[in-house]
Amino acid sequence: MLLDVERTGDVALSLIALRFRRLATFDVVEASVQRSLDGLVDASGHWDHEIEQELSNVCFCERMPKMLTPRNKADAEGQTALWAMKLLYRLGLEGAPVSSGAG
Repeated sequence: MLLDVERTGDVALSLIALRFRRLATFDVVEASVQRSLDGLVDASGHWDHEIEQELSNVCFCERMPKMLTPRNKADAEGQTALWAMKLLYRLGLEGAPVSSGAG
């Protein structure tokens, strides 16, 4: 699960990956995301270390600072593809098959 919280007109520094330790039900995923977002609000836009610790038996929280480009530059030539490749690499998915969109 990847969470990216918009920061209007700024680099999205609020990117975090929740890597669930085992197959999780929708209810567990939903509750974990809700808890993370509630903590973000309570901590004035910062991920809460205490909530990450609280969720540690369910998922591993991996912060990804400075991964995303400013929103106003996201449409620049090749920027979206570069961002996607950086994200795949950081998530350990660089060998993942890419759909060609055909067929």
